[in-house]
Amino acid sequence: MTKRTGGGEFPAAELVDDAAVVRAMYRALEEGDLESISYHADPGIEWIHPLVTRLPFDGTRRGLTAVLRSAFRRDAEGTGPRVSAASFLEFGDGVLVAGSFFGDREAPAERAGEPFLQECFVRGGRIVRIREYPAGSTSG
Repeated sequence: MTKRTGGGEFPAAELVDDAAVVRAMYRALEEGDLESISYHADPGIEWIHPLVTRLPFDGTRRGLTAVLRSAFRRDAEGTGPRVSAASFLEFGDGVLVAGSFFGDREAPAERAGEPFLQECFVRGGRIVRIREYPAGSTSG
């Protein structure tokens, strides 16, 4: 896991393992720890919609609040389905994350087991972009 140096600064980018940064942010999402999420996400983080080639706009959302709403299905109050990241695969310039969204306390059956597939790009020890891919349902 990425840790701050003694003075509270981020470690040198070349010392940070991309997969460790991504795992730490998804762990923070699972725990609902917004402070840790913002530590691992760049302030200008981007999310790219899975159907970007079919949309009438560029399909990109920018900023942590917009990314939390789009990539992790959060509402304006920050609540939404629980995130469960099951697999991490580091390759090339990205880390592929496969997992599922599960219903929250208000709507436990809603989005139960909805799969996701996201590719995270890390620069300078922080996630700068999440590209989402269509993930088919494993049910029925």
